[in-house]
Amino acid sequence: MSRITVWRICHKEFSDSAFSGRGAFLYGGRFNSEGISAVYTAGSLSLGMLEMLVRSNNRSSFQNYEVFKAEIPIESIFEPNPGELPSGWDNLPHGMSSQNFGDAWIQTSRHLAMKVPSVVVSVEHNYILNPNHKEFERIEVVKMDDIIFDKRLF
Repeated sequence: MSRITVWRICHKEFSDSAFSGRGAFLYGGRFNSEGISAVYTAGSLSLGMLEMLVRSNNRSSFQNYEVFKAEIPIESIFEPNPGELPSGWDNLPHGMSSQNFGDAWIQTSRHLAMKVPSVVVSVEHNYILNPNHKEFERIEVVKMDDIIFDKRLF
């Protein structure tokens, strides 16, 4: 069985719930509405860092983050064709069209993960995980070290 590696960067305060989907449940995200659990991961550690950098103006808080590496079975990943993504899925800020698309995907619970293009780097991908999927425990998560952001990024 082939697996793909994804990365999640999480504030130390929320380390124990990094794969619970709680943050996305509370605040929503590009591919989920408030009240719907999702776990956002990146296809590379550097993409995960870029995704964080574009979402925060408070770079001093980046001193307290940890990295998680997760392995997902490839056959559990849904990758929509570009034409299947709703118009405006990549709007800034994100809107309801992408949230409705993601909500519908999560609620069908057919796949453990969904591979979507990154808005930050369009040729790279993020992976949205459904923490309520019956096979969520098949994801192998390894907590890595603290992440150190190069000071030149600030």
